[in-house]
Amino acid sequence: MKKQDGRTLKPEAQEAIRLRIVNFLKTGKGMQRQAAEIFQISLSAVEKIWKQFKAGGIRALKTKKRGPCQSTSRLSKQQVKQIKSLVGKDTPDSYPIPYYLWTVSPDLSRLRR
Repeated sequence: MKKQDGRTLKPEAQEAIRLRIVNFLKTGKGMQRQAAEIFQISLSAVEKIWKQFKAGGIRALKTKKRGPCQSTSRLSKQQVKQIKSLVGKDTPDSYPIPYYLWTVSPDLSRLRR
């Protein structure tokens, strides 16, 4: 029988399977190979789940937030907005800075005139 790809499941379903596997192994109902057969996942996945559980407990198996991390910007949204409006108004030459801020005008339509 072909094993199901767990990556296609929703995160909540993945967490439920991880918790059921740990419960199965913790209560001594079977070995890791049996858990892999029963829950239709690879033996290496069962080993990884068991290792995570032993290292961090149930907390390590809980679903975590996915996606990019929170912004680490030191500027407030107001400051970012203000900088964007300033940069969009003038060319790099108009700022008295001894180095380049950017190399291309943000508004390319001005170059075509």
